[in-house]
Amino acid sequence: MPEPEPYGTRALPELYKEWASTGMVANIGTRLVEIKVGSLVLEGNMSEEAHGFPTSRGLIVHGGAIATLADEALASVAFTLAEEGEATATADLKVDYYRPCKPGRLLARATVRHRTKRLAFCEAHVEQEDGVLVAEARALIAYVKA
Repeated sequence: MPEPEPYGTRALPELYKEWASTGMVANIGTRLVEIKVGSLVLEGNMSEEAHGFPTSRGLIVHGGAIATLADEALASVAFTLAEEGEATATADLKVDYYRPCKPGRLLARATVRHRTKRLAFCEAHVEQEDGVLVAEARALIAYVKA
């Protein structure tokens, strides 16, 4: 008999519908593209006006916006393994930037590498729409009582 799907995996799609119009989720235009137990893909839409940073080589997406998308993906992927009554909170975040990022659609592909009772060790890859890798992130996500 297959194991039941964790609470977090079942609840996340409905939660994203609630969050879509508020806060940072709305600011970066996040949309849940794919969700599985221990993995997910988030889409962020980075505009020149809201997320642009001027450089001598032209406008790029500010690193803080990229980190926000990665952090959201990491906390959300940890949530796919959450039990009812648990929430996730980022305890540690490390982002490595590989190249400047153009405004537009970004994808954050996140996975849970390991979960303990109170912590999840997660990683994410952030790509431009054309598949070019712009950043990688790792996080330690804590499970807290909601």
